[in-house]
Amino acid sequence: MEQQILNLFINNIPQFVFWKDRESVYLGCNANFASYAGFDTPAAVVGKTDYDMPWSREEADFFRKIDQEVMSSGQPQLNFEEPQTLADNSTRWLSTSKVPLLDDQKNVIGILGWYIDITDYKLMKVEIDEKNQALLEYSLQLEKSKKTLELVNFDLEKFTYAVSHDLKAPIKTIIGFAQLIEDTQKENPNQDIHQYLDFIISSGKRMNSLVEDILTYARTGADDTVSEEIEIAALVSKKLLDLEQLIDSKSAMVELHLDACRLNCHPHLLGVVFYNLISNGLKYNKAQNPRVICEAVESDTEWTFSVSDNGMGIDPTYRDRVFEPFKRLVGGEFEGSGIGLSICRRIVDIHKGRIWIEDNVPCGTKFLFTVSKSLSKP
Repeated sequence: MEQQILNLFINNIPQFVFWKDRESVYLGCNANFASYAGFDTPAAVVGKTDYDMPWSREEADFFRKIDQEVMSSGQPQLNFEEPQTLADNSTRWLSTSKVPLLDDQKNVIGILGWYIDITDYKLMKVEIDEKNQALLEYSLQLEKSKKTLELVNFDLEKFTYAVSHDLKAPIKTIIGFAQLIEDTQKENPNQDIHQYLDFIISSGKRMNSLVEDILTYARTGADDTVSEEIEIAALVSKKLLDLEQLIDSKSAMVELHLDACRLNCHPHLLGVVFYNLISNGLKYNKAQNPRVICEAVESDTEWTFSVSDNGMGIDPTYRDRVFEPFKRLVGGEFEGSGIGLSICRRIVDIHKGRIWIEDNVPCGTKFLFTVSKSLSKP
């Protein structure tokens, strides 16, 4: 009865079990092992050696070598990996354990072994290793590309500084001499001369402003790597001081509803965004009483800011284009280089946010942009 129970147990466990004598001749096995080796019954395996099995001679030599090590030392070898060729010539990977068989006097009389098939695990591990290697190579390539890009950006920044300096010097010279000529020609009744001089001076000033804007665009984010926690209302109030002349000339009103907003950001850069959006709301505004309103709404992950005006508005068709460099939707009636909103978008990107345009009600434009709360604190 006990033997029947033991056989029932051995033949129904998922492991592959076998046992051999001192000469590594098979004394028995369970049904799983017999089937795995290509035999119909466990009895067909009895009396066989590993050289009678479907695996290669090299594998048989290895199996018998481990057998002898275990029997000679009297110490088990557990969970070691080994390949095995089956009757259909396929190769499987096994996790094998072998322990010495002892008689009543503790003498080693053979060996008991069992294993599980870990081929799927090995294939998965190989695949993972290959993917990890590919990921490592990609990371190294990415790091190399990053360093290359940093060098390119450094060279571009130096180039921008050099070009801006080389352009600004002759522009200032042209403006200066044109103004000197204008001073000497005050009494000249020839209006064409005054008109030509005004054109030279105004064109020179526009060119100088364009060079400054290009320099600002190229430098955006280069010097503001450290963030700081600030009161946004205080930041915007300082920027309004720079716009005081424009506000007075337009008899405009700027309302700030930002008192509850304190966040981590790059203050200098974010100040540029508010300055550009507020100045645009005033500059492109023909209303009798120009008005700009700045507001903020907090969510779990970000702050959403809005700068709305009662100006001329922006056609929905062009609302994406205005964020591209040098895309101006109005003619020479208004000053500007067409790069201000591109700078804004670049700064918002640095703050892990987005910027877009909506209609203001009942008229005008409403700019909205977000600032992520995930920026690293100083």
